[in-house]
Amino acid sequence: MTAPITLHPDALALLSTLDQSQPGSSAKLIRLFAADAPALLSRIELGHERRDVAEINQAAHFLRSSALALGATDLADAAFRLEHMDASQFGGNAAELRLAQLRVCLRDTLLGLLELSLEG
Repeated sequence: MTAPITLHPDALALLSTLDQSQPGSSAKLIRLFAADAPALLSRIELGHERRDVAEINQAAHFLRSSALALGATDLADAAFRLEHMDASQFGGNAAELRLAQLRVCLRDTLLGLLELSLEG
């Protein structure tokens, strides 16, 4: 069983408002995020493998911004930690741990958003 998604209360209110004013709009946001987030994770993983700090920073920044737009603060925090990690740490245990945390947060966020969209 996965942990429940942690969404900021303001994000839940925004998603609810979007549903009321434009039917399906929150579902569209969730679908866009679900389509883009795995590709961003792949970019981060490839950047990590190549030790391409610029690629990691850019993809982590985009993922963090998207997560914040949906109120997925745990995922945003995990992306932030990778985005701002010192370049000398890549290839070491700290980077591996942060990448693993990002994967778990992304999985939990996607599953939580799926549950949320099914409820709405």
